Amino acid sequence: MALKYRSLLAMLTVAALVGGAARAQDAPPDVKPDHWAYAAVEDLAKKGLIKGYPPDGKFLGGRTLSRYEMATIVKRILDRMDDIVKQAKPGNGVSQEDIDKLKSSVGEIQQLANEFKTQLTVIGADMSKVKDDLVALKAQVGELGTKVDGFDSRINALSAKVDSTTLLTDQAIAGVSELRDALNAGLAKKADVGIGKIRLSGLLQVWAGTPFGNTLNGNFPTNFSAAPAGRSFGGGVGDTFRLRRGEIALVGAINKDVDYRVMIDAAKTGSNVGNPANSLLQDLWVGYAIAPRWRIEVGQQKTGLSEEGTRSSSQLLTVERSTMNGLPANYGRIGDIRDTGALVRYTGSIANGMIGIWNDNGVAQNSTSLDRFKFVDANFYFTGIRHWTVGVWGGTKIGDFRPRNIRDRAGATVKAEYGRHFVEAEFAYTDDRSNTGLAPLATTGLRSRGLGGYALYAYSLSPVWQFVGRYDEWDPAVHGGTVNGVAVARNNHNLREYTFGFNYFMRGHNAKIQLNYIIDDIQGGGYAFFGTRRQVLLGNYQVAW
Repeated sequence: MALKYRSLLAMLTVAALVGGAARAQDAPPDVKPDHWAYAAVEDLAKKGLIKGYPPDGKFLGGRTLSRYEMATIVKRILDRMDDIVKQAKPGNGVSQEDIDKLKSSVGEIQQLANEFKTQLTVIGADMSKVKDDLVALKAQVGELGTKVDGFDSRINALSAKVDSTTLLTDQAIAGVSELRDALNAGLAKKADVGIGKIRLSGLLQVWAGTPFGNTLNGNFPTNFSAAPAGRSFGGGVGDTFRLRRGEIALVGAINKDVDYRVMIDAAKTGSNVGNPANSLLQDLWVGYAIAPRWRIEVGQQKTGLSEEGTRSSSQLLTVERSTMNGLPANYGRIGDIRDTGALVRYTGSIANGMIGIWNDNGVAQNSTSLDRFKFVDANFYFTGIRHWTVGVWGGTKIGDFRPRNIRDRAGATVKAEYGRHFVEAEFAYTDDRSNTGLAPLATTGLRSRGLGGYALYAYSLSPVWQFVGRYDEWDPAVHGGTVNGVAVARNNHNLREYTFGFNYFMRGHNAKIQLNYIIDDIQGGGYAFFGTRRQVLLGNYQVAW
């Protein structure tokens, strides 16, 4: 009878391995926080079943992992399982509680091993040994030893297939070994990086927009005039297609402590005159892990203000970012902005944050410092409550020089997810003044203070369809003063923007189609900054990998 049990287990294991291989071929390259594997790993972490990591609350945090990073964590789970199975009895260094926890988790462990089988094989996990441990563990649970009606007859029917099942198991194990060798050979042919490893990722976006007789830049003061300083959806005198992003990134690791990222955007024109973000080079930084949860990064990247502004465009639920993250760099813009500098980053189980020092907040992208000041900023996000993120962020210019330049930023973030519902809101205050050659404010030396934010709601109608709505409001001169060189009163110069649309997610959420209908309700005194009132229809097709 024991032989029959082992044969049945071998057959089930082969079926799981074959099914897992089929799923792995279609699996997306990254594992996002909403993937089922996150919940499984968090559950196993709380039970103390990850080797080398004691249970200490939330284990993974909220960031997206590569499948190889997740496979490394799964391998630690398998190592812990192997330790417990080897010792098997209380008193041999393993408690009865550990054994019971492992027995209750055999299903989760089997699923994780199947899901990340290919990556586990590549990083050197012995899948044959994993199979044997799972068989031994299931035998200990005793579920297969319980006789139910008709069970014995099915066992007897399978007994004649013992030899063929054993052969199939051996073939599956050999196939996994061949797959590992083939993958290693294939990876070796893709890139010779000298030291360490390298991964290629990217994002391609093509937009289509119509302003219904106006212009996507804002109509200031007519269709044929120059664009206003504020809200723009990409230019053009009318309906247009737009190559929005062509990001190609190389992400590499020299060893477990040193890594780097280089990203160019082929959709940029290459000229950064008047718009530093228009340069081909976007990211270029190197990082070093100084402690298990601490690292430093030096180079050019996003400065870390606004959670939405720090996020990749591939993760946005609307076609364009919020108004506060789409303003000119030196006129209130907060996030989605890059500069050169250095930061210290902390990533914990219930919180993460950073503090950095930069040449400026976006004005000096792909350049050296343009004045005698430096921009210092920081952010802090608490993720200790499941499905919630709460954060604060801000920055200011420092330096004891005259004439005095000002670039102040402060704001807060709230995000929540419950079932099919997703809510996000951010609020910000800005203060800008330049006296050392940073147009447009340098021509007057005047001060511009902005206030506003946005609130977004999304509802998943199905696994592939999602409705999204967002309300933006931004006042570029909350205390009055000058807007784009024009004196305005204390009020009646803000933008109220309403966005409604749908997202259609394709295979693995790596590709999606978005359609947004946008209404810009501009108050009378805000025309100088935002242009005329208008309605815009924006479409986006994108592929990320």
